[in-house]
Amino acid sequence: MRPGSVQIRTQLHAQIQITIAPAIVLANRAATMSYGRLELMVVLRSTQKLLVRLKQVGDLPPVESTTRLGDWYGNILWIGRRQHLLFISERSRLPVVLPITESKRLATAFPDTMCERLAIVGVTAEDIADERARMSEIAFGRTRNRSLLGTLNDFAFMAQQGNANRAERESPEELMQFLSQTPILPLDGASPIELTRAAFGRQSVP
Repeated sequence: MRPGSVQIRTQLHAQIQITIAPAIVLANRAATMSYGRLELMVVLRSTQKLLVRLKQVGDLPPVESTTRLGDWYGNILWIGRRQHLLFISERSRLPVVLPITESKRLATAFPDTMCERLAIVGVTAEDIADERARMSEIAFGRTRNRSLLGTLNDFAFMAQQGNANRAERESPEELMQFLSQTPILPLDGASPIELTRAAFGRQSVP
């Protein structure tokens, strides 16, 4: 880790909290609004290995996400001896990386981290609030898209190779920042940051 990076990351985290705090309040209000009879949820489509780890086995209900970023595909990511949870959006490939210990409180840890990432890439507080409200419930499902599984494997390989010779492993925040800038070849080489901004109707900043 570069000198001063801890202080910089702490300052950045504080700035993000200032940005997303109003969004969380709006999300709580939006969750009480009428969306008709639509059940608001996000589906975490996970590999069999991750489903077993999360104790989500047996028959899983055929549900669909109601979020702009769609379903999220997930797997276990090994960085040295450390385990993480790696999820990517089906519509933008935006990555969310969590310590494996967060699996016990995934219902809050995943949406909270996702909101932080949206703030970092430039999504408005109003759009973050709406996306958070649409994740009122978390459901689990099996993977069904080979292209997304390919991106999961690519991200895992890049994260592992990038940390192979490091004395100190990258933090989840550093991993997400790196992977978010990776060109996605099946999507015309656009990065997850660009694709996420496009999903919310925002232009990418050069």
